[in-house]
Amino acid sequence: MEKTLLYHYTSLSHLIEIFKVGKVLTSQTEKMLKVKKPGLWFSTNNKWEYSAFKRFNDGNKEFDLNTPEEFEKYIGCARLVTNLNSLFVTFAKYKHKSKVNPMLWEKMAEIGKSKGADPAEWYATFSPMSINNLDIDVYENGEWHSLKKGEGEFDSELFNRNLEKTFVFKKGKEMEEKMMNEVAKQKENIEQKAQEVVEEKVEEIVEEKVEEIVEEKVEEIVEEKVEEVVEEKVEEVIEEKVEEVVEEKVEEVIEEKVEEVIEEKVEDEKPKSKGIISRVRSLFKRK
Repeated sequence: MEKTLLYHYTSLSHLIEIFKVGKVLTSQTEKMLKVKKPGLWFSTNNKWEYSAFKRFNDGNKEFDLNTPEEFEKYIGCARLVTNLNSLFVTFAKYKHKSKVNPMLWEKMAEIGKSKGADPAEWYATFSPMSINNLDIDVYENGEWHSLKKGEGEFDSELFNRNLEKTFVFKKGKEMEEKMMNEVAKQKENIEQKAQEVVEEKVEEIVEEKVEEIVEEKVEEIVEEKVEEVVEEKVEEVIEEKVEEVVEEKVEEVIEEKVEEVIEEKVEDEKPKSKGIISRVRSLFKRK
């Protein structure tokens, strides 16, 4: 019996997120809508699943990406492939297994049909699936190409080539370059401002230091000069004072010495006078 293949259609940008976590998760939209058992959806349509459309905003307007060509241009187009097994349920059985609100279930079918999809091709499982258990195809120029090479290797050239031509990748690079330029400009402004601040601060410090050195040097010179002047002045004063004192002392000594000499002379003369008188008296007494 031939196996039935199931396809989960997605974008290259979302595929990168799947690679990061290592598995495909159940519907986040259904989780937000409070569905008790959100599904992970696949389709038997091997060309394209029209219910996989994405709402997109290119910065100017918002619109739906409805075809693989539109996916390829804006966000890249990929699909995950597996075999139908007992873990999957049809869309009809999903209504009961997931305990989804009947009105929401009907709305899902209505939107899918409006986009050209057939709910009879839809299958859901209620558990995440490992990326290692899935084959991966990339849509390029109207054809699907396997991303897996032999021995489990990936065709990185195929993946990168298709990713780099997408609108989101180009826009991302453009924004990145713009951001890098802005960062570089801000860095340059910061460095320039820092340089100005440093130069200003250095100038202040240099001026302050020069002022301190000049003041210190002037103070040393003034002290030295004052010391010389004081020493010179003191020397003059001392010499003048000593001269005055010497003169005064010499004068005192001279006066004192003269006085002593006079007194001494007087003393010497007194006995002689007395001797003469005695002699005269002696002569008179003899007569």
